[in-house]
Amino acid sequence: MKAAITPTITTDDSKEFEAQMKRIASFADGVHLDYADGEFAPTKTLPIAETWRTDDLITHAHIMYQNPLEHIDDIIHLEADLVILHAESEDLKECLEMLNNVGVRTGVGLLPETSVADLQDLDIDDLFDHVMIFGGKLGYQGGTADLTLLKKVEKLREVYPDVEIGWDGGVNAENAAQIVAAGVSVLNVGGYFKKAEDPKKAYATMQSLVS
Repeated sequence: MKAAITPTITTDDSKEFEAQMKRIASFADGVHLDYADGEFAPTKTLPIAETWRTDDLITHAHIMYQNPLEHIDDIIHLEADLVILHAESEDLKECLEMLNNVGVRTGVGLLPETSVADLQDLDIDDLFDHVMIFGGKLGYQGGTADLTLLKKVEKLREVYPDVEIGWDGGVNAENAAQIVAAGVSVLNVGGYFKKAEDPKKAYATMQSLVS
């Protein structure tokens, strides 16, 4: 199974955001933008309104906000190709409906403690086509992936056979193939590329492992 590899940006600095966007565009075709409010996640990133997408990169926006509805206009104006909201955030259904109504593709993120059954209980099955399993440390890059959470993939495949499954948290060259073999088709990778001496080479290495 071939997987898409999407480098992530998690920063509270506009110059760093711009530098990372340029760097990622030099070797990848997509980017995963992390947004944290300091409440849902312990860290705080640049606000959505102070960031941007580029036509050079397929753009996924990961919204780690307790109250995403308060920021829905900024989320829409970002024009991301995929917006991932968390199952644990407030007003989720209303946000997904608003995004769907303006043609934005949507996904739902699951924190480690949130089960597939919890997702089913939200009554939003017709409002998303992507589920992202979060297996790292919320709001940070470069942590350790909790691979015990791969058991969620099997359950997701059973309940939502047509949904695209992503993984965020601790992906590196040692575990990427295992995560993909479990059924994940989108790998969001942050710390591994950021720490690499040659991110382009690291990206090519990971591509070879999951293709």
